[in-house]
Amino acid sequence: MKKWMEATCVLALVLFSFFYTNEAVKLVQSTNPIMQQIKQESASLEEEAVDAKIEANRLIPGYNGKKVDEEKSFKKMRQYGEYNESLLVFEEVSPTVSMDEYYDKYIASGNELKEKIALVFEVKENDDISLILKVLSQSDARATFFVDGLWLEKNTSIVQEMLREDHEIEVLSYDNGYDEILFQNTLDVLSSITNVEPQYCFAKYDNKQIMDLCSKKKMYTIIPTLQVTTHPFASVKNKVGKGSIIGFEVTNEVNNELAVLINYFKSKGYVLSRLDHLLSEARDEK
Repeated sequence: MKKWMEATCVLALVLFSFFYTNEAVKLVQSTNPIMQQIKQESASLEEEAVDAKIEANRLIPGYNGKKVDEEKSFKKMRQYGEYNESLLVFEEVSPTVSMDEYYDKYIASGNELKEKIALVFEVKENDDISLILKVLSQSDARATFFVDGLWLEKNTSIVQEMLREDHEIEVLSYDNGYDEILFQNTLDVLSSITNVEPQYCFAKYDNKQIMDLCSKKKMYTIIPTLQVTTHPFASVKNKVGKGSIIGFEVTNEVNNELAVLINYFKSKGYVLSRLDHLLSEARDEK
């Protein structure tokens, strides 16, 4: 009993000592001129998170806010010897309403706070995307490709090339259908090649079959902001905006006008992004 009481007292003493030391350190920091200036400047530099927008069956992702991590900022500036705004350390603050778990909603655009758009290509069984890949490479642009399972089975070498170019690859369907077993097999094949779990499904319009299947697998269903079928440049000119998702079929018109389209998007100040980057709620300081 005596040893137990001694051990308890020692533990209590250690805990008290730790608490007292920690509080003493905080007190010293709070009176330091550098920390005082950090606290003074923090409020004006913080940005509130933006909640995801949910209207009926549509969703637009939110956007993380940021706030100053005062302790980490203080440690860096104390080594530097004085307050320096460039040494401030920020941490992200998640939205109250996030896109997480809203798999039963369609996503038709990214957040308008990002100067980004996403080009999305539907790749069916017999499509040849070699020219599209060449134009994207020459333009240093990234895109997202939704590929049919039959195309995937016949073009694994092209998939490897696409991965090297940092494109995103998702599953379109299997033989233009959404049989759950075949769809899952295609997901498994794709994830084994890319080492990344697919995140998105593709629909041109409200499609309950696709939505239900993808929601069950915790995948988001994308409906493009703009769907291009013919006359690509005329279809998007003056219609694209921040966060737009632009869907393309692989056609001769798209092949012929893609370079012009990309130059047009860049002239408007847009960054051509993969879908996962566009839809992420994380802040993008790049």
